[in-house]
Amino acid sequence: MKKTEGALTHFKAFNDSDKFEIVSACEIRKDIQEIISGEYKIKVFDDFRRMCEESKPEVIVIASNDESHFEILKTAADFSPRLVFCEKPLALEYIEAKEIIELYSEKNIPLQVNFTRRFLDEFYGIEKMLRQKELGELESVTFYYSRGLIHNASHYLDLVNWYIGETEKNLINVSVKDGLTKSDGTYSFDMIYENGLEVRFIGLNPSKLSFAEVDFIGTKGRVKFNYKNEIEKYRVKENEMFKGYSSYDLYESKPVRFEKALPNAAENIYGVLNGSSELKSPASNSIKIFELINRIRENQSCQD
Repeated sequence: MKKTEGALTHFKAFNDSDKFEIVSACEIRKDIQEIISGEYKIKVFDDFRRMCEESKPEVIVIASNDESHFEILKTAADFSPRLVFCEKPLALEYIEAKEIIELYSEKNIPLQVNFTRRFLDEFYGIEKMLRQKELGELESVTFYYSRGLIHNASHYLDLVNWYIGETEKNLINVSVKDGLTKSDGTYSFDMIYENGLEVRFIGLNPSKLSFAEVDFIGTKGRVKFNYKNEIEKYRVKENEMFKGYSSYDLYESKPVRFEKALPNAAENIYGVLNGSSELKSPASNSIKIFELINRIRENQSCQD
């Protein structure tokens, strides 16, 4: 029985799992090839199609750069695996994502996308708090992010669709900064819902500085995912200094165990394969995210 304490790479998550055996890997970097074949005794290829032809994998995990996902996903479908797990984003454009989802649906191949927070209990806890109105009525939600609308903000757009739902009302763009690539800008924008709720995304300049925050503010409480990867919970209490007024009081702060996400994803995939679970992050969610991304981009072009 293998012990899984956590993993921050796809390879480690599946190699540590007692539910899977890695039969082969595809890697173009020579130093990584040597590590995989030397330390782990796993056959390594530098050509993805040839790997699939020779190894005939039941589950394919795609953890390459964003630009490569579309072509690799098309190739993977040729071999009809039992399931494919792809790092986000599914593709770089809506039309590509739509083509992939339709292809996998036609071939009846389950396709899971790694939106990390879908595999973490801490974020299910926030969803439960919102659903049960523990924060009262939501008044404001703010996201800070950097490094591209598709590459990074897609994580948080997925949270918006999961927690709050899609907005058919106003999208107001404030600015656009550089992203990791010229085609993936970092947008600041507001989403206005019919009930008056404002969801604000603030895009920061790209750098290697790891920074992201999310702040949910309600009439009865507040939940914040802070820059230290902790979830802070606040309740409303009477302000001791100013009588008749209230303030938010921090009553809990716990770290998010991001190293559990990929092992949890592997467990979910195993459950899907044996029929005991459903995909926690199905590719169909990506279409909704890309529809929202297109609206944001089109809104910007109309303002220019």
